[in-house]
Amino acid sequence: MIRAIINGDDFGISAEVNEAVAESFERGFISNTTLMVNMPFADEAVELAKKNGFSEAVGLHLNLTSGYPLTRHIRKEKRFCRKDGSFNAYFEKHTLSRLIISRRESLAVSEEIEAQIRKYFSYGLPEKHLDSHHHVHTDRSVINLLLPLMGRYGFRSIRLTRNLFRKMSIPKRIYKNTYNKRLKKCGYITADYFGSYRDLSAMDGLVKDDSLIEVMVHPMYDSGGVLTDTNTPMAKVRELLDSLHAVPRPYYPI
Repeated sequence: MIRAIINGDDFGISAEVNEAVAESFERGFISNTTLMVNMPFADEAVELAKKNGFSEAVGLHLNLTSGYPLTRHIRKEKRFCRKDGSFNAYFEKHTLSRLIISRRESLAVSEEIEAQIRKYFSYGLPEKHLDSHHHVHTDRSVINLLLPLMGRYGFRSIRLTRNLFRKMSIPKRIYKNTYNKRLKKCGYITADYFGSYRDLSAMDGLVKDDSLIEVMVHPMYDSGGVLTDTNTPMAKVRELLDSLHAVPRPYYPI
């Protein structure tokens, strides 16, 4: 039996996504979601979660690439923010920045991460799980700052770096294996595999029985009002999980 965590990313990014996430919970398409606390609709998202009974399944979607940061120092760093103070996603698109940033940048990023963590806890959300927008928590320059803060604030689980790939370069494979082993060595609860619906559908039964997989989806509505994972109907995502005899479950208890 394969156990599956189906996470709806980007909760709080817009009113439409918030509604799509809430409907996905109601229809049993997802088991978890993660919140972008710096986005304009974060407060509304939390209200929806509490009203609809899924607030215990809301983790933190750390965000260093979209919208505006919560703190001021990072707004002065050109690798992270535009002149108007909004995130520019520059560092996420350049490999060197994903590996190494300056001491001043590190201090600013650490300050922003802690501010987002503190805002997450201010909502009274109990899950203590973390992943990130554009997978920034898997970058060396970020994870080295993040892990001490996760320990300080008592996080229990974290998303792996994406490993549901049939083919990948040797350097990428080495980095991903090293990163995932590091998370487990730190004692955090993780899945065995992580990827998207497309990643999982291309694996052709290579996921071992009794594995715990995490599948990320991005709930939204298409032009016809159909609930989708970007361009894939959510019902189709569920069909794939059913074909694998995957049993959806939250991160807790595990």
